[in-house]
Amino acid sequence: MDFPVPLHVHDESFCVRAYESGVSNQVTLPALCNYLQEAAGNHARALGLGIHELQDAGFTWMLARLHLAIHRYAAWRETVHLRTWPAGVRGRLTALRDFRMTDDAGETVLLGVSEWLYVEAAAQRIVRLPQAFAALAPAGTPQVPLPETPAKLPAVTAPEWSAAITVRHSDHDFNNHVNNAHYVAWTLECLPDAWLGRRRAREIDIAFRAAAHWGDTVTAEAAHDAGDADTLLHRIRRDSDGALLAQARTVWSEPS
Repeated sequence: MDFPVPLHVHDESFCVRAYESGVSNQVTLPALCNYLQEAAGNHARALGLGIHELQDAGFTWMLARLHLAIHRYAAWRETVHLRTWPAGVRGRLTALRDFRMTDDAGETVLLGVSEWLYVEAAAQRIVRLPQAFAALAPAGTPQVPLPETPAKLPAVTAPEWSAAITVRHSDHDFNNHVNNAHYVAWTLECLPDAWLGRRRAREIDIAFRAAAHWGDTVTAEAAHDAGDADTLLHRIRRDSDGALLAQARTVWSEPS
């Protein structure tokens, strides 16, 4: 599949390390998310919009949603090549960034769409994107061919599986809250071995709703989507107040 080159593009390669691999000897889904946020952060910095530049002005980036389609999980020691670019804005509050990951043969192994919010750090308040952001993705900027997701993900109404998780110091990032890749890991944590041993997640759509912090106990829950044996719905809630921290939808298939 050929993609036109966007105006502002960043390319970065990653070699799958042993500690980024799971029992299948392939890269894990949280590790893929770490690759994406690393490349996004490096590109933002090159554009003068990195986390430290924003923090100096009293602002920060916050990932609000991530939609990934995984065509193939790379093997341990395999190198993958990630291209990312600003893909436009939605309304006045949401910046879009797309991703395409390929292997050495140029075959697509992952496509992704992310939504980012511009946040006033002290007040933790979402603010309007500066007007200059629109210029980063002018008309005609390519977008990855992923179907548009619903504005709201379906809710888990009758959990089939659950797991209790205590937030650790090491789960935190420079925004002083749990990093997004850990929420992705938590969505999988409650699933039984019988499920994980027979299937791989081929798609994830996750919305980040609120922040967890050190010492919080959270509950990750999952259930089948109605009428679809290969699709699961997920939610992560804080036990102390019931706050919804994240919800997700995953689609699974047998390993190829």
